[in-house]
Order: sequence, then C-alpha cells, then structure tokens
Amino acid sequence: MEWRLKFAVQGTLVQMFTSVFLIFLSLNSLALPVWNALFWLMILFNTINSIAKGFLQESEGKLLYYHSICKPESLIISKIVFNAIISLILLLIFAAVYSLVLGFKISNPVQYLLVAVLFTIGLSTVFTMVSAIGASSGSSGSSILVSVLGLPLVLPLLLVTVQTAKKAMDGIETWSIYKDMAVLGLMDLMLFYLSVVLFKFIWKN
Repeated sequence: MEWRLKFAVQGTLVQMFTSVFLIFLSLNSLALPVWNALFWLMILFNTINSIAKGFLQESEGKLLYYHSICKPESLIISKIVFNAIISLILLLIFAAVYSLVLGFKISNPVQYLLVAVLFTIGLSTVFTMVSAIGASSGSSGSSILVSVLGLPLVLPLLLVTVQTAKKAMDGIETWSIYKDMAVLGLMDLMLFYLSVVLFKFIWKN
C-alpha cells in the first residue's frame, strides 16, 4: 500500500528538503545548541508525518480482512517493524541533507546518530500504537487524537534523548552516555512490549 500510495512518504521528503532549505536561507550560521534543537525538532515531526496515519488510512474492510488472516500480535509487530524501517530510512536521508546543507558539528557523531536511531525507533513504536487507538475510536478527528495522545507519551523518551545527545554533542565520552543510551534502548523495548499487549484489547474493537 505504501508503494502504491507514495504521496505520504514523498510529501514527507518534500517537507524535509523545504524545511532544511528555509533554515539555511533564514539562518546561514547556526550556533551548536540551535543546530541541535532544530535537528531533533525535525526528526520528531518528520517521523510523525510519515507514520502517524498507519492505521488511520486502513479501511474497515481491510481491517476485517486482517482480522480473519492473522493474530493481533503479528499485525502490530509487522506494523511497528515496517514503520521503524521507513522512519530510519527517512532519518538517514534527513541527517545527510541536514549535514550537507548546514554542516555536521557534533564531536561524537557515532554516539549522536545511535541516539537518533534509538529515538526514531521509540517514536515509531509510540505513534504506530497511537494510530491504532485513533482508528479504533472511529471519530472524525482521529488524526488530531493521534497527536494529542502521542506527544505526551514521547516526552520521557524526548527528555532522555536530548540529555544524551547533549553529551555526544559536547564530546563527553563517559560511562553516563552509554548508560543513557541503554536507558533509551530499554524504553524502546518497554514501549514495544506494551504496544503488543495493549493492541490485543484494541483489536477486539
């Protein structure tokens, strides 16, 4: 379906390139904290735009078809994995374009990008699950419901990510940065497990 309806991913790519170009035109020289803040802000909204409608764009007939051929665990795991792959591809494209246009100013790029990968996986898990909740509600404002429910859920993930990214940005290679990265990984696993468990109850609707 994503291959047939390419406008969603293509629209995200166009928005990504346009946003980076506007930042370049408006701010030719970025201080490191501003560069860092814009980087995470763009990742957050690019991921939301690309995957938040995962279940919302499924018709009622197609959901009924899924219900007849697979278990809820299989469906939610496949959705999370697929959305995570799409989000990671978009992350790599964005990081390349952002760094090419605005420069890459991070002291520890490997740790910084690894934090971005963990953050993106967590975002994909949260918004895949929230889109399932929005679809089950059946309300006309389901897309707004996804944002309202999803953003508070990603706040703990965002706080740990920003704290860890600042250490990588400043070149701090201590045990604490790896400890924070382990916390991010555990949060991703927790979100994944809770999504699988909760989806069983949503699937009955």
